[in-house]
Amino acid sequence: MRTSLGIDSLARSVYLAMVDLPGAGVTELAEQLKEAEDTVGERLERLSALLLVVPGDTATGLRPVDPGVGLAAMLARQQDELARHRLQVEDSRLEVTRLLSEHARGSRDSMPGVEWLAGADAVWRRVAELAEGCEQEWLTVGPTERLAVPVAESARPIDEILRRRGTAARTIVLESVRNDPEAMGRVRGKDDSIGSIRTLPSLPAWMILCDRTRAVVPVVSARSVVGAMVCGVESVTEAFAALFTRLWQEALPLAEARPRTRGGLSLQEQHVLRLWAQGLTDAAAARRMDVSLRTVRRLSEKLTDRFGAQSRFQLGALAIAQGGIQVEDMV
Repeated sequence: MRTSLGIDSLARSVYLAMVDLPGAGVTELAEQLKEAEDTVGERLERLSALLLVVPGDTATGLRPVDPGVGLAAMLARQQDELARHRLQVEDSRLEVTRLLSEHARGSRDSMPGVEWLAGADAVWRRVAELAEGCEQEWLTVGPTERLAVPVAESARPIDEILRRRGTAARTIVLESVRNDPEAMGRVRGKDDSIGSIRTLPSLPAWMILCDRTRAVVPVVSARSVVGAMVCGVESVTEAFAALFTRLWQEALPLAEARPRTRGGLSLQEQHVLRLWAQGLTDAAAARRMDVSLRTVRRLSEKLTDRFGAQSRFQLGALAIAQGGIQVEDMV
């Protein structure tokens, strides 16, 4: 199976074997890896195309590029491709926004299964109605940023409804809540009374799912709710439910301490490495994680020292090489 960098596990094994056995020929590499010589030769061609091996005075006629240099170059190429892809996605998003805006101006009630809500009062009133009618499960992801205190207070009646009705509820919130004693107190109370809560370093969207048949997507501006879309289209609610399931599996229960995995990296350190590998700036990563820019820069200094990196590209390459993040984390 080919990874997002364009090499499969065997090509990676060939490359690492060349690093460990300088000067080895195709036959020796094939014996070491227990693969056919033709197969090893094909992988050498692929590695050459990616500039991970270059012409050299060896039995294969090729020598491996230093891992730090080679992986950093691959990372740079991948980030260039990702930047182009992001521009295409942003162009598509702007077009979708324009079309939706035109549709909303024409007729807000003509799209079956979709409601458009304007203003915080209308949003919380509709969410309360859904909570009163929820029969099976209430699922929440978000918010994706720290909201103004009045917004948090506006959500309290919803919690009261779920508590009174005994509705099963699961919530995923930002991991940054652990650093805010006041917010942590509110979340812990919610965790104890109406359901389970887990955390992730960043969240893709703020959404509320009622019985997996209604999805509410609030719109936030200046840390306040200004509107929302309520969707009952089955294909859309199924997609949101699948997203929630995947996020829930990745999230850490609120009651558990933040573990260190993959070479002693914390979840926050792993996540910021992923965001950098995906091309985000320090400021964008800070916004995504809802932490200060100073926190992200402190993480950068700490990780650079730990890996002995001389640049951000080299940091990403070394993190991949040492298992801090996976190649697949870049997309």
